[in-house]
Amino acid sequence: MTRGSPETRARILCAAEDLVIRDGVSKLTLDAAAHEAGVSKGGILYHFPSRAALVSAMVERFVVSFDADLDRYGANGGGPGDFTRGYLRATLAPSEVPGDAPRDNRDQRLGGALLAGVASDPELLTPLRDRFDAWQAAVSSDGLPAEVATLVRLTSDGLWLSDLFGLAPVTGELREKVGERLFALMDEAPAAPTDEDERR
Repeated sequence: MTRGSPETRARILCAAEDLVIRDGVSKLTLDAAAHEAGVSKGGILYHFPSRAALVSAMVERFVVSFDADLDRYGANGGGPGDFTRGYLRATLAPSEVPGDAPRDNRDQRLGGALLAGVASDPELLTPLRDRFDAWQAAVSSDGLPAEVATLVRLTSDGLWLSDLFGLAPVTGELREKVGERLFALMDEAPAAPTDEDERR
């Protein structure tokens, strides 16, 4: 495995994630990540010339995993409302656990630690800001009234953030009912006007 290989980059990112989950983002240094990954300082610098570059890549990787969830839950179906419904499903599904126990998985712990650590540095949040801009653009042009789709997105984001930071996360039957109400809101919404409608 050469120091410039994609495998080495992935290994470093996984090691950095393990370190952040275990010790918090404040303990993440290039030296610590290199040690955790079992690579040299030169090996880590080849891929990540600074701590900021490493953290930014971790945020980007975290965001890409949600894009994969969107695909899995039908957000790219192309029909009216598909993206917004997929966005809601992708948010609700990870917390569908037996009973009311809060979920405790790697993505949740990593996301909470990363966001807490980078919130004070707008530059490190750029990948997340860019993706939220793209998600909002997709929601707004999804064939539902933009205000309805945006309300669903904002509620989904609130559920996600409350999960990440353990801020009274909504679980169990209540979570299911919130989801049902949001799906019903989309089902009852009139179709968004098309460009042709607006020209009339």
